[in-house]
Amino acid sequence: PMTISESRSTSLVMDAMEFALSEPHIMSPKRDRLLCTLSALLVQGIELAIEYDENHPDFPMTGDHMEKFAKRWMMHALLWAFSGSASWDVRKKFGAMLLRTSGISLPGGEDASVADYRVRVDDGEYELWSESVPRMEIASHRVSATDVVITTTDTVRHSDVLGAWLSSRKPLILCGPPGSGKTMTLTNVLQSLQGIVLASLNFSSRTTPEIILKTFTQYCSYVRRGKSIVLEPSESLGAQTWLVVFCDEINLPEEDTYGTQRVIMFMRQLVEQGGFWRDDNVWVKTNRIQFVGACNPPTDAGRVSMSERFLRHVPLLLVDFPSRDSLMQIYGTFNGGTMKLFPNLKGETEAMTEAMVEVYLENQKRFTAEMQPQYFYSPRELSRWVRGVYEAVVHVDGLTREELVRLWAHEALRLFCDRLVDPSDREWCEETIDNAARAHFAGVDFETALARPLFYTSWLSKETRQVARNELKEFLAARLRVFYEEELDVPLVVFDEVLDHVLRLDRVLRQPMGHCLLVGDSGAGKTVLSKFVSWMNGLSIFQIKAHSRYSIEDFNEDLRGVMRRVGIEGEKVTFIFDEGNVLGSGFLEAMNALLASGEVPGLFEGDDYNALMSACRDSAARDGVILDTEEELWKRFTSIVQRNLHVVFTMNPSGGEWKNRATTSPALFNRCVVDWFGTWGGKAMGEVGKEFTLRLDIGDAESVGGSWGIGEGEELMKEVEGAFDGAGGSGLRQAVVATLVELHRIAKETAETNSASAISRTYLSPRDYLSLIQNFVDCIRKRRAEVEDEQLHVNAGLSKLVQTQENVAELKAGLGAKTAELREKEALANNKLQQMVADQKEAETSKEKAEVMNIEVEKQQIAINARKEEAQRELDEAEPALKSAQTSVRGIKKRDLDEIRNLARPPVNVKLTLECVAIMLGEKKIEWTDVRKLLAKADFIPNILNFDADKLAPKQIKLVKDKYLDGNKDLTAETVSRSSKACGPLYKWAESQIKYSSVYTRVQPLREEVEKLEQQAKTVKDDKEKIEAEVNELETSIAQYKNDYALLIRDVESLKSEMETVSKKVLRAESLIKSLSHESDRWSKSSEQFEMILRNLVGDGLLMAAFLTYSGFFDFQTRITLLEKWRNALDLVGIEYREDLGIVESLSKASDRLAWQSEGLPSDQLSLENGVILDHCIRFPLVIDPSGQAINFLMKKYSDQKIQKTSFLDKAFMKTLAGAVRFGTTLLVENVEHVDPVMNPVLNREIQRTGGRSLVRIGTEDVDYSPKFFIILSTKNPAVQLTPDVCSRVTLVNFTVTPDSLQSQSMSHIVNAEKPEVEQQRTEILKLQGEQNVKLRELEDQMLAKISAVEGSILDDDHVVEGMEVLMKEGSQVEEQLSKSEEVMTQVHHAISVFEPLSDVCRQLFVLLAAMREISFLYEFSAKHFMTILKYVLQSKEIPSGASEAERIASLKTALFQEVAARIGRGLMVDDKMVFAVLLARLYKKDDTIAADASVVSTAGIVESIEEIFGDNLPWQGRALAELKRVTEDEVEAGEPLMLCSAPGHDVSGRVEAMARENKRELAAVAMGSQEGFATADNFIATASKKGTWVMLKNCHLCTEWLSESLVKKLQSLGAGVHRDFRIFITSEINPKLPTALLRISDIIVAEAPSGVKATLSRFFTSISSERFHNPVRNRLYLILAWVHAVVQERLRYIPAGWTERYEFTEADTTHALDVIDSLVEDKKVDPDKLPWDAIQETFCKGVFGGRVTKPADQEVLEKLVKSIFVSKCFDVGFKLVD
Repeated sequence: PMTISESRSTSLVMDAMEFALSEPHIMSPKRDRLLCTLSALLVQGIELAIEYDENHPDFPMTGDHMEKFAKRWMMHALLWAFSGSASWDVRKKFGAMLLRTSGISLPGGEDASVADYRVRVDDGEYELWSESVPRMEIASHRVSATDVVITTTDTVRHSDVLGAWLSSRKPLILCGPPGSGKTMTLTNVLQSLQGIVLASLNFSSRTTPEIILKTFTQYCSYVRRGKSIVLEPSESLGAQTWLVVFCDEINLPEEDTYGTQRVIMFMRQLVEQGGFWRDDNVWVKTNRIQFVGACNPPTDAGRVSMSERFLRHVPLLLVDFPSRDSLMQIYGTFNGGTMKLFPNLKGETEAMTEAMVEVYLENQKRFTAEMQPQYFYSPRELSRWVRGVYEAVVHVDGLTREELVRLWAHEALRLFCDRLVDPSDREWCEETIDNAARAHFAGVDFETALARPLFYTSWLSKETRQVARNELKEFLAARLRVFYEEELDVPLVVFDEVLDHVLRLDRVLRQPMGHCLLVGDSGAGKTVLSKFVSWMNGLSIFQIKAHSRYSIEDFNEDLRGVMRRVGIEGEKVTFIFDEGNVLGSGFLEAMNALLASGEVPGLFEGDDYNALMSACRDSAARDGVILDTEEELWKRFTSIVQRNLHVVFTMNPSGGEWKNRATTSPALFNRCVVDWFGTWGGKAMGEVGKEFTLRLDIGDAESVGGSWGIGEGEELMKEVEGAFDGAGGSGLRQAVVATLVELHRIAKETAETNSASAISRTYLSPRDYLSLIQNFVDCIRKRRAEVEDEQLHVNAGLSKLVQTQENVAELKAGLGAKTAELREKEALANNKLQQMVADQKEAETSKEKAEVMNIEVEKQQIAINARKEEAQRELDEAEPALKSAQTSVRGIKKRDLDEIRNLARPPVNVKLTLECVAIMLGEKKIEWTDVRKLLAKADFIPNILNFDADKLAPKQIKLVKDKYLDGNKDLTAETVSRSSKACGPLYKWAESQIKYSSVYTRVQPLREEVEKLEQQAKTVKDDKEKIEAEVNELETSIAQYKNDYALLIRDVESLKSEMETVSKKVLRAESLIKSLSHESDRWSKSSEQFEMILRNLVGDGLLMAAFLTYSGFFDFQTRITLLEKWRNALDLVGIEYREDLGIVESLSKASDRLAWQSEGLPSDQLSLENGVILDHCIRFPLVIDPSGQAINFLMKKYSDQKIQKTSFLDKAFMKTLAGAVRFGTTLLVENVEHVDPVMNPVLNREIQRTGGRSLVRIGTEDVDYSPKFFIILSTKNPAVQLTPDVCSRVTLVNFTVTPDSLQSQSMSHIVNAEKPEVEQQRTEILKLQGEQNVKLRELEDQMLAKISAVEGSILDDDHVVEGMEVLMKEGSQVEEQLSKSEEVMTQVHHAISVFEPLSDVCRQLFVLLAAMREISFLYEFSAKHFMTILKYVLQSKEIPSGASEAERIASLKTALFQEVAARIGRGLMVDDKMVFAVLLARLYKKDDTIAADASVVSTAGIVESIEEIFGDNLPWQGRALAELKRVTEDEVEAGEPLMLCSAPGHDVSGRVEAMARENKRELAAVAMGSQEGFATADNFIATASKKGTWVMLKNCHLCTEWLSESLVKKLQSLGAGVHRDFRIFITSEINPKLPTALLRISDIIVAEAPSGVKATLSRFFTSISSERFHNPVRNRLYLILAWVHAVVQERLRYIPAGWTERYEFTEADTTHALDVIDSLVEDKKVDPDKLPWDAIQETFCKGVFGGRVTKPADQEVLEKLVKSIFVSKCFDVGFKLVD
């Protein structure tokens, strides 16, 4: 025994071990481990002594020196071996015990501890660890380095102990809280050792041995040594190099089904056995491989206690958080390095460090990880703090104390405040930081230094500097506009919270190894802001393109790609990773490793690794770095990745995964800076609401004056006051925004409240709030446009009607005036007629006179004409000569006359001729000179030519005749012509003129006579003409009279016609006005209502928008409650709304609703509301439709748009989706439980616009986005568990049947079955009424349109009036039809009202079935299931033909209750069947007191009560296995699973197999639980559903995920094409993990051991094939066996009195027992005494039943039971089974 003190009798080691084992350790201490650890430390001591001797050959360690060293080293070894895994308190206590029992004293006196001292090898004395800690200073640039280790007492101590363990080549583990320096300490020690290559692994909950094998593949190679295969580090790492595999978070891997951590046990095998079995069954030895690990304490959440079989080989060291002094030392060193940049602030180092440590410790004390997973504080926070300060000041030229404190506080807020959830906690944190600053910094203006907001960025200048809020806001708004155009078309409102988050992200992404964990609701802006900040900082953005078939291999390929981009191409990348992308545990595993070490084990293998090394070599050469080994290249690669790959995790705290992530993937919280986005606060929502409603016309209520948010509503107004610059104006716009915020809050609270009791729930996020705003804006704009348009129409119609009335009044007045005018015109016409008659007579008299005178004038005219002719004849004779002379004169030339004139003495003949002419022309003087003058005149010849012979006086004629013509014979025409050419014609003229004049004179008397006669004739003629003129005048006057008379007559006729037209027009107009008076009144009212509607438009818009945004998911009752709460919110703020607002009527037209119903939408209120929501949804809808009616409706509704059905399970889904997006068709995706991540860009409408094209990313390709594209997601599972992310991307529309709609459907089925003709009539009338109402509305609209469209008066346009009359006629016909249909409907209602009580019973039964869910998860009864029962009852119930209606209804009611009891009862557990029967009885009798008094009610009493009500034929135990054939063939539909749920060990699959055999049915059975089983099951179902055979899936409780993910969807997608004989059976244990969706579509039989001997006996016999009952001897034995089986089963109900423990006695035992009887008893009549009773008894007691019994007492009971009954006397008639 090892003793130190001479006086000791016991072993110090044994005492120390007992003491150590009694103390608490971080992991439970075991002797094996403690001794293993001790031996390693003792070996190190021996090695130190040997090394000392080798180094000091002249003075080896001997005697006293050796004893001192040995004793002290022994103490040191015991301390660290036995209490290394315990806390410092235990170590001190243990050290004191060692000192006490060993007798050794320490230099430091009584207060000293063994742990504070080390043993010097040189003299064997103690020295303080602290004395070997060097004083460190670091250069400024090393502050941001991640590999700097500041040496402290703890690090020196730990390094020494770890060195000893490592050199022993044992595996070892460091355990301690996160951030306590475990990894840093271990890597620091390992790096100080030679010949070691470190491979870092980061374990998570899903880590498997593959991670270690992948590491081996990367670092090791297989070598054959003799017959052995050896795995050892590759030669490229160096000869004799050891591979140290560092497993961080080593206790995270989960245990498998068998309670084993596979990866830990694999490591145990490697340590213990030194090798492993390879895949090819070859044993591989391992060489030079050592494991070291680090982990959190096993008591932390998510940690697993590691197997002692592994831990016994492993030394364990607890590394706790550094003490305050150590923290001061470490971070004082770092701060000192930073302050070297500013010599003036050197004195602030200690103050800053103290302030930091104080803030850190205060936060660590107040906040714990139990409160929120991110409330975990480790020294990493301080490391980030010092680095943050350094990064901020490194490029600054000078720094004041105020600036230093401000920066210090800014970094503190980022690290400690940003992660906090509660506003009050944030306030506390800010206060703590301010107080610490005031306490530790001196000479600082704190008002300036700590003034909020603390905004720092390097965007506005080259170095990091503080910026003002408005300056930053303007800058960001400008940059965001560019960001929209270049990157993402997503509108962002720059509210104050956005500024905070943007700067926080910027700060982290600028730091090396800067990773973020952004926690907040979907739509809060996490991803968009990450992209924006990355874009601002010039970082590329990387996101995985996840889809449902995206595997870990795809993910690894993506990781390799992004790591190459960063590590080789030098790109800086932000990797945005949403929790929705976590499609498998391997994804998080890889990210966990990437965060922790910058590498993912096994990511680069084989060719990938070689290619990477080659690329790394080229990259290093480009950068001028020469590296020799692959290890150095790999380290450079991983360090670059760590530095330049920034991971931004985005997570939603609403989902169930949030808190699990912390425990399964601690690196998420340890390595990331947490920024709590949460959800938007009131002010943020206010700013967003204000921004998006800024340009909305909300009416003139504000300008008119009003006040909002007074009294109780003031709180709501204050919440958004900040968004309105705190002006406190309390205007309508602020009230609207405050209401929007409140409506969202109410809906969110309702969703959270309902989530506790509902089978499914929704999550509300900022995306819903944005949809609310958009819906509100749309509702207001559309409604205002509609109302104003309608108002315009109605007012135009009304004004036209008023105008028409005025026109009619004018026409009536005009009609009176026209009558007077008509009388006047008629009088005038009569006067004209009389005048015309008088004048006609006078004209006829005058005409007669004129005719007589006309005859006389004609006679006179004949006489005159005779005398005239006589005179004319003589004249006519002379006239030709005259004419000829004139012609000759005309031919005289002027020169000839001039010639004559120039003669002084003309020839006589000339002279005489000219004298003669002069006399005739009337010249007085006829001397030659005078004649010459005459000739000189210009008009001489014209006077001759124009000479009028009548003007010659007789005197002149006589003189000419006597003197010249007759008196001078020589003077002839010839002589004169000879004398002068010109005078010849003159002579002839004179001669002819005289001759003519003579004749004229001769005939003068005659002429005078003629003249006289003419004068007389003229007088007569004048008289005649006068008379004729008078006649003409009279005739003209008569004609005028005629014209005037005709005009007057025409005017009279025109007036009469006009008056007749006006009269008609007035009559028609009065009739029209009278007919339209109803419409006019209604239009007048609606015109008045328009003002009210517009006044209430904002309030109505808010209610409609809230309804469209939030109501879709909730049931009918919750919707009513929500509307009530929303109305209260409007009342509080003071926004007016219509009390009678009909949401459905306001948001849809009657014609739309009629069309929906014709397309198959149920007519109940909930369905109509859902129709409205589907019609208006902004986000694509997700329809929850258990009945399938909504899906059928949507298929019909969108049939014109080529709607296609598809599913995420469809292999061509991506292709179908891309086609629909491209061509703008509609897509219906069925069975959506989880949304394929490929859908996210489509659902979010993340449309990128490039080159005039709108593109959306689908998987890996960009597809043209058609604005007509529409997608509908649907699920038939009402219990669908939707993630917050999915809820935020879709509009949920829940078609789950309500009690009211079920009652309506039930009524329809009952009437259809009982009175089909009435139901048909009712359906037709309902349809007709709908159509007629729509027709009336259309007619009214047409009237308004016609009236409004008229220009001028309605009465002027006959077409309009005629059209109006047609419309009025049609309208009256429709109204008449409506009133008739109302009458018929009243009769129909009366006819079917007798069935209302029965339909109400159906409703109550449905409510009861829904409530059964509260008793057990198993009780999921769908509306479809109930309707199947009702249809069955209606079809199969035979009622006597003479029965009255009341009797028929009573009979149907009883039958319904019996069928419900039979079918529902079989799905209930034994304990609940009676409860259900009592509830049915209460419903049946409408009496809640039945079995209500527990004190006086017994089981027998309850059964009696039930039998009193229903008789003894109510099958409340359920129609189950006893009638399995009937259930299978008659009650279960094709494709509806028959689920047989049983207690563990109670297998009923044999029943199904036996039934299939009996009925010669083909049954394909498959045992589930393996991957092969899934594939087989899919094939079986596909085949059987077409052939009509049966399928049985056994033990489905082993594959609940497959049931929900695959089976349910497969069954739901079978559709109408399934064979009617197809049946599917599912056997399962009763398991809460069974999917609700499967329970709802299944008919369930709960196969528990029946309660009561009678029930067990009954069930036993129904399970036996009828073929067995042909031998009476065996039959008797079967009866005895049935009794034994019943007693055995019944005793199980009374443990521990019946049996001492619950044995798994099953029906299989009795089947086996039957086979035993059949084999031991011959198939013929046998004497009972000769039966092999001993064999039967022993087989049953030892084998069939006894094989399950373990306790002797129970065996004794069993034997007593069997041996007392299985005797020959049991064949006696009077044999008693029980005494």
